[in-house]
Amino acid sequence: MKKQIALLFMSLFCFTACTQQTTTNDIPKAEEQNINKNIEYTSEQKENEQQIENTEQNVITNEDVTYHKSFGSYRIPKNWIESTKYSTEDKFFYVAEGTEEDPLPNNISVNVGKNKYSSEQHMKFRDAILNQLVMQLPKDVILNGNGSYTANDYVLYTFTFSITEGDTTLSATQYYIVADYKYVMVYETAFTDNTEEVDVVAKSIVDTFKWSE
Repeated sequence: MKKQIALLFMSLFCFTACTQQTTTNDIPKAEEQNINKNIEYTSEQKENEQQIENTEQNVITNEDVTYHKSFGSYRIPKNWIESTKYSTEDKFFYVAEGTEEDPLPNNISVNVGKNKYSSEQHMKFRDAILNQLVMQLPKDVILNGNGSYTANDYVLYTFTFSITEGDTTLSATQYYIVADYKYVMVYETAFTDNTEEVDVVAKSIVDTFKWSE
């Protein structure tokens, strides 16, 4: 059961690469939506670790670490670390210190993606992501979405859902920070009932994120 949940958790990271090919349908512009659709998904976890992006410019303070990537920067509390076990050259995973070897640790990933929409067309981008989530998620899953802004005034779309299989529940929140023809996805995944800590860390990443000049 836990292996199946973990595979779904990994596969959902992959779907945003297809955003440019998505056909946008007319979807209500409501701030919150509950949707039930069917899913077919497959997943294959990479066996070999890829080289992690150089982060020599990271700034460490008593409370947090500022990570500088090629696409932007963001802050994370000091008791959370970048996982070399799960991170790749273009996707960066963060876990609470001491949970790196847990089979299903609460975690947050950060990655940048491209799309065909300008920042002024952010609602079309939202619809494309929504369409893909509808196709990806199991039919009995309730998907909630809303739109807002980050602390740095970037357009932000947030989608939440949870999946239960056996005695394991995956609670997920996907944050999309939108810019011209690109986006950053902050993906929060929790496998425990208490999601307060991972919620706070994910929101810290979102609200401190700044695009590179």
